[in-house]
Amino acid sequence: METGVPFKLNGNVMNDGYITNLPQDCCVEVPMFVDRDGLQPIHVGALPSPLAAMNQSNITLQMMVAEAALTGDPELVVAAIAMDPLTSAVLTLKEVRDMTIEMFEAQEHLLSHFEGRKPKPTPTISIPEGTEGVAVPLDPALAVANRLVGLATQ
Repeated sequence: METGVPFKLNGNVMNDGYITNLPQDCCVEVPMFVDRDGLQPIHVGALPSPLAAMNQSNITLQMMVAEAALTGDPELVVAAIAMDPLTSAVLTLKEVRDMTIEMFEAQEHLLSHFEGRKPKPTPTISIPEGTEGVAVPLDPALAVANRLVGLATQ
């Protein structure tokens, strides 16, 4: 039913300059109006740097997934899953790889474009007993943070 009244919503469109500090070839969610002429996305401009960085990490992950699907490269699937913030917060890289291999096996009938290729298992690297660590220089950012904490408690 057409009312002739524009409707405002947030919608997903290809970034055609709507968010200026994100890639043009990604999908972005922006405010838009819908009227009898169709979707009218609104120009947002540049996001604050922390928001742009957070969005960019997700865009990179999504591009890896798309590339994996297009090329049939199962190792890109592992990399993309490992890069997911929630996954990397709760799983080790070995657990991510094992889970991805298990998912490939369970969904093999849906993954014909991978032509039977699956992520390769990798051996667990263990540190021999008695191995002694070596001193490494303190990260400069950590040194500054430690100094600021020291100054704040004086």
